[in-house]
Amino acid sequence: MEKIRDKDYLETVDNWMFCVVGEVHPPDGFFAYPKYVPGEGPWKRGNQSFKRIFKEYSIVEFKRILEELKKSRSEYVIYDHMINAEMFFTPRSKILRYYNCREGLRKLLEKDKKDRLEEVAVELVHILSQHSDTSLEDFGITGSILLGIHYEKSDIDIVVYGGENFWKISSLIEELGYIDLESISKKLHRYPHLMCGDPSKIINRIKYRGVYRGVRFSVNAIRSEEELHEEYGEYCYNRVGIAKAILEIVDSRESIFTPSIYTVRGSVEMGSEKLFVQKLICYDGMYTALFRPGEYVEVYGKLEEVREIKSGRKFYSFLIGSFDAAGIEYIKLLK
Repeated sequence: MEKIRDKDYLETVDNWMFCVVGEVHPPDGFFAYPKYVPGEGPWKRGNQSFKRIFKEYSIVEFKRILEELKKSRSEYVIYDHMINAEMFFTPRSKILRYYNCREGLRKLLEKDKKDRLEEVAVELVHILSQHSDTSLEDFGITGSILLGIHYEKSDIDIVVYGGENFWKISSLIEELGYIDLESISKKLHRYPHLMCGDPSKIINRIKYRGVYRGVRFSVNAIRSEEELHEEYGEYCYNRVGIAKAILEIVDSRESIFTPSIYTVRGSVEMGSEKLFVQKLICYDGMYTALFRPGEYVEVYGKLEEVREIKSGRKFYSFLIGSFDAAGIEYIKLLK
């Protein structure tokens, strides 16, 4: 099996479809959440129909599903001793088929008979490629189109490999007037702390969601091979507690990937200790590419001690998108 990447999909022996999360995984399987399972729904492959296992994209909903799976399908939940937390998990022994985003797009481009959604997806990828001078080989397709279970109202989920390519394409989406302000505004209303102050400042920074020919689409950044720099087992994460801090954004270049990583500067008081925070790590996609160097944010969420195994060096980071702080965590952009 070739290297499995972020946003690729895994189909298990019981035909559950899991979306891979990030690039760092245990040796015996993959951190991946279940998205489609057999059942009554509009997603179809031949005579088999599928339904989404969750009602909405939110950490609260993901936590609910995790708790259900612990009781009914415990093989799809793991307590990982490097992140010291429970996580959705797909064991290698359960994988029936692997869906690669790059390969999925290549097959779609070569397909003779395409339905309307597939035609729109191919046309959109060509436009983004040509107008941004980005090779078609740096694009991929994910979601229901990759799996071949989409229907006429499905969205188009595009991936692009390489940070520089993502910035070019997100700027292009704005230039072409494709940005889906309606969808973005609707999603942001679930984040009241982000909507404090001037909401337009936040809305105008989300340039990776759009509409083309009446079809909603998104573009997600995937690390290029040269941008992969962490292996499983290099770092160990330990919970310190739920905390609040004001942090300065120092570097946002890795905020476009999953997870979104911001280098920050700040401290938090925990009892009699003053702990200095270096990273803000977000698994909640709403915080993708949202904050800029020099800005200050108020963060409330899970504080972790991060230890580099080889050197023993320690630092502290905030994790947004944890099950520990589901429903109470937030990031607020300060003036």
